[in-house]
Amino acid sequence: MLDAFGATGEPVALGGGEGRCWRVDDIVLKSCDDEAEWTWLAAVLPKVAQDGFRLALPMRASDGRWVVEGWCGQPFVPGEHAERWVDVIEAGSRFHTAAASLLRPPFLDLRTNPWSIGDRVAWEELAPPVSHPILARLLAMREPTAASSQVIHGDLTENLLFADGLPPAIIDVTLYFRPRGFAAAVVVGDAVRWRDADPDPLLEVVAHDPWFPQLFVRAVIYRLVTSLVFGRTDVSYFESDVTLAERLLA
Repeated sequence: MLDAFGATGEPVALGGGEGRCWRVDDIVLKSCDDEAEWTWLAAVLPKVAQDGFRLALPMRASDGRWVVEGWCGQPFVPGEHAERWVDVIEAGSRFHTAAASLLRPPFLDLRTNPWSIGDRVAWEELAPPVSHPILARLLAMREPTAASSQVIHGDLTENLLFADGLPPAIIDVTLYFRPRGFAAAVVVGDAVRWRDADPDPLLEVVAHDPWFPQLFVRAVIYRLVTSLVFGRTDVSYFESDVTLAERLLA
């Protein structure tokens, strides 16, 4: 498989990617869960103008395939993760501006992983397959929203890399077709819940979006349902997000 992508040298495990990403020289190889999604990204991402951000684009194997034996490849892009949440949201916004004209990918309807279940529950396309008192409180807060949808990167929180003198690098594009503010809401919820971030600077960045409070409620439902579907029983750490949701809706 290494030969297929022209990778030589000793593989080095990379953090993130659920332990399934490896760097070999200047190539990153990772396990590919959805060949249709990766092939779509390979065809479409090169058309997205990289204005104020970098993209790690899919690369072909030597025989022209995008996926070989369940693995896919992309060039290594320099940078490090950092808890620069305002910069994460702003880089995501630039990406979404550049991707605004992309059509809805057809394979989204076929996904059945826990993240897709959480997303559909959040957007009232699926009844919750799990129950929890925190979820019940969030569902009671949810109201209709008329925010328009587009292709978004729905998991920006851990997928931005920062390097001195370079625009932020956006990696591992996780596709959804939702309002762009939903992507920002996911970052805000993740940062508050998992990294104890101060929400106020983040809320200033999204203050222009009148739908943000409802998008935030949906973002927390998305993450909570996903966690419950994975079988996690202690989800008390979502209380900070619920408190913030109540504040936004007050």
